[in-house]
Amino acid sequence: MHLSIFSILLILLAASPLLLLSLHHFRQQRLLREQLEQRHNYLASLMVGDDVLLLSGIHGKIVAIKEELIILQIADHVTIYVEKESIMGKTRGVGKN
Repeated sequence: MHLSIFSILLILLAASPLLLLSLHHFRQQRLLREQLEQRHNYLASLMVGDDVLLLSGIHGKIVAIKEELIILQIADHVTIYVEKESIMGKTRGVGKN
């Protein structure tokens, strides 16, 4: 079967949205994978004594780490157990002078 240059260009033009969508999909997948790796590395770097903020808005200081469970001190003589994944980020300490 003989395809003219016009037919080939027409096929490429028709396929270009699919190519763009697939390229966008693979870029998004790569970005998501990088973000997950950064999050995993960040959570692995948490240490006892770090001041952290939970996704719920609670601030506390890490007093112990047991695999995926973290014990936070949120007030004098008040500790809570939280999942490591619930930590949003480190803080500089709340209410300290």
